[in-house]
Amino acid sequence: MPILTASRDFRRIAVCLLLPALLGACSVKRAAVDILADSLAESGGVYARDDDPQLVYEAIPFGLKTYEGLLDVSPHNRDLLLAAAGGFAGYAYLTAEQADRLGDRDIAAARRARARASRLFLRGRDFALRALAERHPGLPDRLRRAGPAALAATDATDVPALYWAGAAWAGAISTAKGDFELVAELPQAAALVQRVLEIDEAYDGGAAHEFMIAYEGGRPGGDPAAAREHYRRALALSRGQRGSVYLALAEAVVVDEQDLAEFRRLVALARGVDRDAAPEYRLLNAIAAERADWLEEHIPDLFLDAETTESLS
Repeated sequence: MPILTASRDFRRIAVCLLLPALLGACSVKRAAVDILADSLAESGGVYARDDDPQLVYEAIPFGLKTYEGLLDVSPHNRDLLLAAAGGFAGYAYLTAEQADRLGDRDIAAARRARARASRLFLRGRDFALRALAERHPGLPDRLRRAGPAALAATDATDVPALYWAGAAWAGAISTAKGDFELVAELPQAAALVQRVLEIDEAYDGGAAHEFMIAYEGGRPGGDPAAAREHYRRALALSRGQRGSVYLALAEAVVVDEQDLAEFRRLVALARGVDRDAAPEYRLLNAIAAERADWLEEHIPDLFLDAETTESLS
């Protein structure tokens, strides 16, 4: 999943945290927070350009609680809502990645980490839904009642909120597969991302197409051929600069097809993406490279005839 594109400038945030103590009027405090939100939206994606996933993972919580504190002062600020949505979704994704690694040595700890990741994803989803509701009051409730038709009034301004709501919602489901009530909501998550495709398929280098690879390849009754078409579009729109695209196809489609040769090819492509060619995806590609290493280590668990194939090669 694409993550951590929301920008952060902690020096300005720290200053803003002092404002409620210094300023008396609520309206003045809200205005100050809104000014900060504008500056956050304009500053660079500092985390997204980092190449150390562990460093980012350890640094994110301060920023997330800061966003929540700022939203207490200015609860309707869409920039802050989107930053919180992307931040929580990104942190949840990294938590889920750690859960996979914990599973190799401590199944109980891995289960707890996945449960935590699911809760974090839901917090991200809820911030994104709030951002949508700012422009379309009542939309989250209408989505639950009417399905995709509820999204007809959304437009290009809503694309980031649509994407984060859908991606975080699906992330929560993927890390809580035993929660059948939540799993039943997967079509709503997919509808949000499908709407992104209808409005702007090129958003964030084809991130919505990448989502659909996993959706079509992984859901019951999915369409592997459709997943491969989304793969081709994601690859074209990202110009091959997002290693996660290769892994999405490898995990969602190729494992089920038990094509070990293609799996190895895709894992190698993910690992080989030049992180400096697109700095805005540097963190994403660092995470993809680590994921590629982990997947390669687990080939015997993923492919039934892996040992036989290896002995013949």
